[in-house]
Amino acid sequence: MDNREGSRRPYHSVSKAFKLVVVVLLFIITLVRLLLLVYFPETDIVSDKVLLFILLFISLYLWIQELRDRYYLQRLHEELKTAHEQLKQAEIDTIASLIKTEEEKDVNTRGHSERVTKIALAIAEEMGLDKKTKDTLSRGGILHDIGKIGIKDAVLHKIEKLTEEEWELIKSHPQKAIDILEPLKFLAIERNMILNHHERYDGSGYPAGRKGNEICREALILAVADAFDAMNSSRAYRQALPREKIISELKNARNTQLSAEIVDIFLKLLEKRPELWEK
Repeated sequence: MDNREGSRRPYHSVSKAFKLVVVVLLFIITLVRLLLLVYFPETDIVSDKVLLFILLFISLYLWIQELRDRYYLQRLHEELKTAHEQLKQAEIDTIASLIKTEEEKDVNTRGHSERVTKIALAIAEEMGLDKKTKDTLSRGGILHDIGKIGIKDAVLHKIEKLTEEEWELIKSHPQKAIDILEPLKFLAIERNMILNHHERYDGSGYPAGRKGNEICREALILAVADAFDAMNSSRAYRQALPREKIISELKNARNTQLSAEIVDIFLKLLEKRPELWEK
């Protein structure tokens, strides 16, 4: 990329200098012509046709140069945009690798974020959501548990009932995720989604007790995907729930823990795509 950019700079600077020279020459020719008309009206050093041809040629040249420069700037803009997107994706991939490393410590949580992302995207596809929303869900799904990196494994994988203090630590992971992702300003929607994915539709969730439409749609989708995968996977303190039990729990969670609309869409989706049960 450096070589290509270096080869373009000379062209761009020469082009601007040449256009300046052309404009100056045009001005001189016009000035000379006017002076001849004023002081030597009978002199015909340069005919009107020749002068018109020169003016048209210069105008055409300047127009072509302007198109070339616009194309150059547009292409440069696209390359910078692509490089910026690649940089953002590299930052996301770096953080995602940390999450994957954390999940690999426990066979029960291994692949959780990837499965949640897959399910969330399947729901979004079923809802007919646009590409931008699906891209947001993809990034948010992969990163949603990043806050758990700041919680001790002894608490995350504890078999016995959590103490009140330990439960408060678990409940802090959405805010910890926001703190970790704060420098990545381009993840504003994703941060909001991650912060709210443990809020409940009836307002009994955490960290802020939001309810209903106060919770963004992406977080509501993520909550259903997260709840499903949690029930469909074994944990240190229990085995994966039977399928009938999971479906029953999802139905019972309509308009309490989860959005009824999204639960209904997901239950129909499970019938159409049984591979979503696979771990």
